[in-house]
Amino acid sequence: MPVWLTPIPQQAKVKPGTVKQALAQQGITVGPHDDVQPSLDSEIHDGQVITVNYGRRVVVTIDGKKVARWTTAKNVSEVLAQLNQSDPDNLVSVSRSLDISRAGLSFSMQTAKNVTVTTGGKTQKVTAVGTVADALKAAKIKVDSSDIVNPGLGTPLADGMKINLTMVDQKPQKRRVAVPFSTRKVEDSDLPKGETKIITKGVNGINEETWTVVFKDGKKVSEKKVSSKVVKAPVTQVVKVGTKKAEPSRSTSSSSSSSRSSSGSSSNPVTRGITCLASTYGEGDGTAGGPTASGETFNPSAFTAASKTLPLGSTIRVTNVSNGRTVTVRINDRGPYVGGRCLDLSTAAMNAIAPGEGLVTVRYS
Repeated sequence: MPVWLTPIPQQAKVKPGTVKQALAQQGITVGPHDDVQPSLDSEIHDGQVITVNYGRRVVVTIDGKKVARWTTAKNVSEVLAQLNQSDPDNLVSVSRSLDISRAGLSFSMQTAKNVTVTTGGKTQKVTAVGTVADALKAAKIKVDSSDIVNPGLGTPLADGMKINLTMVDQKPQKRRVAVPFSTRKVEDSDLPKGETKIITKGVNGINEETWTVVFKDGKKVSEKKVSSKVVKAPVTQVVKVGTKKAEPSRSTSSSSSSSRSSSGSSSNPVTRGITCLASTYGEGDGTAGGPTASGETFNPSAFTAASKTLPLGSTIRVTNVSNGRTVTVRINDRGPYVGGRCLDLSTAAMNAIAPGEGLVTVRYS
């Protein structure tokens, strides 16, 4: 009786019997992994269609794990469907349309993983195959060698993996900074001791520095100076320092000295000596009638002064440098204790050279 044999359609005449006998009459051998329809022990009839699908051994390595199975699938796509691995994002080592011969086939596949990528405070979900580097590429993120990636670029992807990328930028910066000038002192024997005179004014210099500034995700985290060059050298300030000793004040007679002490004022100003600021104390500040460092009672109406260094009982001439008025005073107290001042004049002494003033520049000897 005539029957049809597939998958390659062909008509054959066979003797009555079973499907197995019909196939044997045509020299067709089937194995335990082949699929025959109808079953081998089924009785055949005229016009019977017998379908033989040969089994093929397929070995698929999925994410590093081997899966071996017999299948009647005719191509790679059908095998993937049987394995529930038809996701188009999966990476297959061979074409999905490749036919599978009866000799079987071995191929590999990497499955797509759903991961999140966070950089600069922004997070995005990515589906990718392979490693962290592949996920960043899928996210269209360019990674530089200085960037920090966690986990590392070569780490295999896993579902739910969280990838953190810190963008690290190193930018050069140019800065101009002032360089303070130094001071050189030169002794001058023609200049009275204690006086100074600037002969070359100091000028600050300028340096140009190169710095490397490090930013992480746009925020400055560190900086380092890598070089410096001189743009303008500083000019050293040169100062003359007087070393000439002051001549001792002359007193023509005890009576004239007494007269100056009592009157206080003089028309002969001090032209050489120590120049400084002098303040006043006495009337209205509560010091009148109090004890002085010499032990005597303070009298604001007397021509006296306080000094931190001059000997108690010594006499000096004090000139107001702005008007030339001069007074002779006796040192009987200690002070002043305010920075930048050298003498504290009694009320009478201050009024003699600067009436109504509280602070005046003087020269004394």
